[in-house]
Amino acid sequence: MVSTRRLKEVSLFKDFSQEELEKVSSMMKESFYPKGSVVWDEDSPEQGLQVIDYGKVRVSRRTKEGNKQILAVLKQNNFFGELSILDGRSHSASVEAVEDTKVMILAKSDMDRLLAENPHAAYKIVREMTITICEILREMNNKFIKVVDYIWE
Repeated sequence: MVSTRRLKEVSLFKDFSQEELEKVSSMMKESFYPKGSVVWDEDSPEQGLQVIDYGKVRVSRRTKEGNKQILAVLKQNNFFGELSILDGRSHSASVEAVEDTKVMILAKSDMDRLLAENPHAAYKIVREMTITICEILREMNNKFIKVVDYIWE
């Protein structure tokens, strides 16, 4: 079982009560990925929301030419798999361990159960995931506009 004290350090769970932390803690599993191992490949089936306990992962996608394009490097307390846990679709990017990495995993079925049994706690998780997704989207929009401005200068 994942430590409730450890969960409280993660932004997704920062506003949780002790009771909510205990509920989520009992649902989460842990997994270890050695440096260089693939967590999942692009288009693989949904594998839950993964929160990095320690280590680093690289998120990437293949370009149409087949080259690997790095989208992000994530570290302790960051999370990935948020899109797939929300929509149940396959992963839109590949993830690999840059160094030995331990993650805490909330399966989609457990997220769905949390939504049914404790919608307020599920809302808190979704709110924090949404804030993070919005930040990423804003950053991407800014980069896109810089490229457009560069092209039109």
